[in-house]
Order: sequence, then structure tokens, then C-alpha cells
Amino acid sequence: MKHYIILDNDKIQLNPSPDREVLTSTEFISRANSTEKRMRHTRVINLCAPYEYLAKGYYVSLMAEARGQRCIPTAEIALELNWKRLYQTNMADLNERLEKSFKEPAGGFSSHTFHIYFGRTEVAALEDVSKRIFDTFRCPILEVEIKYKNKWEIISVEPLTVGSLNTEQLTAFNAALDVFTGSAWVDKKSKKRAPKWIAILHDPHEKMSPSNPAALKKFVQAANQLGAEAELITRADLPRLMEYDALFIRENTAIAHHTYRFAKKAEGEGIPVIDDPASIMRCCNKVYMFELLNAHKVATPKTTVLDRKGCKVFAEKTDYPVVLKLPEGSFSRGVFKATDLADFMTKANKLLAERDIILAQEFMPSDYDWRVGVLNGKVIFVCQYFMAKGHWQIVNNEKKGKAAEGDARAVRIEDTPKDVLETALKAANLIGNGLYGVDLKQNDRGVFVIEINDNPNVDTGYKGAEDEIYGLDLYKTIMAELLRRTELELKS
Repeated sequence: MKHYIILDNDKIQLNPSPDREVLTSTEFISRANSTEKRMRHTRVINLCAPYEYLAKGYYVSLMAEARGQRCIPTAEIALELNWKRLYQTNMADLNERLEKSFKEPAGGFSSHTFHIYFGRTEVAALEDVSKRIFDTFRCPILEVEIKYKNKWEIISVEPLTVGSLNTEQLTAFNAALDVFTGSAWVDKKSKKRAPKWIAILHDPHEKMSPSNPAALKKFVQAANQLGAEAELITRADLPRLMEYDALFIRENTAIAHHTYRFAKKAEGEGIPVIDDPASIMRCCNKVYMFELLNAHKVATPKTTVLDRKGCKVFAEKTDYPVVLKLPEGSFSRGVFKATDLADFMTKANKLLAERDIILAQEFMPSDYDWRVGVLNGKVIFVCQYFMAKGHWQIVNNEKKGKAAEGDARAVRIEDTPKDVLETALKAANLIGNGLYGVDLKQNDRGVFVIEINDNPNVDTGYKGAEDEIYGLDLYKTIMAELLRRTELELKS
């Protein structure tokens, strides 16, 4: 991504980089309309603090946003920093983090002032809170004062000009700038463009992760073979997200979850992301999904949306067994089979105590479900997931202890029934152009979509794993699509 660094003083020495252009505030503001199109979809780093309302620093951010550029800080952040509004809503959380991570001194009264450059600081014990402060205040250079009296507290957070830094501080700022813009990965002698960097968001403690550790290593290997770099990150790395060219989410997603915040932030910064926020929103809610599929005449098991008032009427006239679902369940969780009226009412009332609406779905028994992996409108893998032993679902969450899973079988795309592939593609294309796992059942009545997953499993190391047939090529296909999207972002 191209970066424009805006300074008030053109005598300040910043590290050179082929992907950065340094402009004075006067040069930036006076850019002719003919150059604005070329400058769109770039990132502006506004170092013209102070950012008071109607000051030059404020106008740089304001004009950058008007030109369609992403700017740090935004005009809104500049104002809120100046008016101290961000203090009111965020200081309690920041102070809590500070207290947990910064333990000195043991007693008495003391104070300390430190600098944050793009979320980085030279005080190791303050790294965690510095990332969060930067993520909150979103300014390139921040000076933070903390004081200790019974516990550490943040007294002030102020933006600084780059011209106020001494030689040692300017060196630290330049190093942080290089990392933030990706220039730390450029060969300074050859001036060749740095390889693309892909962040892979994962949770090493997640029990039912969409990719196991061995599969995550294969994603990294695939990126390397494509001339890029991939790095595994966790939820703690949200403030560093702008350092990457693309984001691949390999955690189970949800709306009220950090995965959605990562996706939203990436999208807002022009960083290609899989799963994108719209796909997460659409796939995480079965009510939306079935309304969408039905509106476009995609076959699904007969499904009814119920609230508490309509529940008993439905239960008295439906055929049994019937499946009850929470709108946002996954991995067979929040899904129950009711065998008769009494069983239905017991389970439905329990679910309705948690949610305002639930779904009742026709029970459609089968030995296995089809899983069709779709990326950007193309099928990339196919599997059959068999029901757990003695159970009606792929995953038996009712078993005590570890959830029991059924067997799996990988199927070549060309050996998959045509109507299964066509139905899966039609369903996935209604959601978007991301990576999806479409679950389907097939019987003598036809092919039916059970659900669409926005973060399908891509695993390795066991019989029936998604990569069993296509091996490393499957991982390269996904990484190549992310890299293709980074090039589109540069050209747009």
C-alpha cells in the first residue's frame, strides 16, 4: 500500500522507502484535482500535530478523508483527542490494563512519562497497554503520563509533533514507522518491494478451531511458496493489524466477538479479509440465511421462524421429529431434536428463554452431509461428513466429556454430483465472494442446503480431511486469492 507522510517541517529526516512519499502539509493541501485520483485508496500518515479544530493538522486529515484516503489520525479522532472525549469512555479500561501489566513501584508515589510510536514503546512492561492506547487514540505519536498512588493511573495522553522528538526518540519513531508501513521488510539496498504479509488470526486454545496447528503451518508454507509471508496472530494483535497486507481469520466467528472487530477494522483500513464482516453477519444468523435462500428459491429443509406466541400453535400441528435451532449455533451446538409435542415444548421453552426467536426445521435423516468448500464463486474442495456413531448429527455434543465426531471422506470435485455442486455455488454466491463451507443433504427429493459456514474447516492429518485430495494446493489456492485481492486494492 502507498503511504503519504505529511510533515510541517520538510527538514525532518525520515527513513527512505519506495512505498512512501513525504509531503509538506502545504504540498498535500494544494494537490491539484488531477492528482487526487492517483492518491485515492492510499494511506495518509498525518504528522502535523497539533490537531486542533481548523488548525492545519486538522485540515490534512479532513481533506484526506474527502479524497477517499484512509488517514491516521482521522479528523474525528483529532477532534475527540483535543476535546478529551476519548478519555471519558476509555480511561477506565486503559487504567485496568495498566494496573495489570505495570507493577512498579511497589509503594509510595511516583510518575513516569513515555512515548508511543504507532502502538510501540521502548518500555517493555508498557507494551500491552501501549498497543491498546494506540488502538483507542489512533495517533502516530503519543506522549503518556502515568502516576502511582496506591495504583497506577493514566494522567494524560497527548499527541506530539515529530519535530519535538530528540535524536534518540526520532530513531525509535523511524523504526516504528518502518514496521507500521511495511518498509521494515523492504530490501533497502535493492529497493525491491517487500513480500506481501498475511496475518492469520487464530486462537491456540480454541478446542474446535477451523484449522488445526498442522494446517496453520501449511497456510504459512503456502504463502512462502507464493513469494509472500504469513504470520500467526492472536486477538492481542489488533493494534498491529495495519502492518499487514491481508487478514485470514481462522477462528470461529461471531458478531459479538473479537473476530468481527478484526474483520471490520481490516475492511475499514482497506485490508483484504476473509472472512469479511458481511459474510460473518450473514452466516452467523440462520434466520437471515434461510430467508435469503428461500427468497432466491434455493431448496432447504422446511423451516419456520418461531417466537414464544407462535410456538405452541406450531408444535400442535407439525410432524415429528422436528429440529429446533438457535439462530447463531455452530458445530451442531444450539441444535436439538424434538420427538413429540411434550419434548418440543420443553426444549423450545428452554431456547426461547435465551433468545426471542428460534427456528423449527424439518428433520431430514441421512448417513452423511455434503460439505462443499467455495472460494470466490469456485469450488475448491468437497467432503462427506458422516453422522457421529449412534447420533443424528455430525458432532454429538450430548456425549459426556469430549464431543464425538463422525467420520469424514474427501471427494474429488469431478466425482461430486452436478446438482450438489450447482446448489452449493448458488447458495454461496448469495452470501458473497469469500470462503464458505456449504452443508447439504441429498435424498430422493433432491439436494437441500442445511447451512452456509463463513469459516469452514480446512484441516490436515487425518482420513477425510479437507486437504486429503488436493494437499498443499488447497492452501495455496486460498493464499493466492488473498494476494490477488491485495493487488486489486493497490490498483483501485
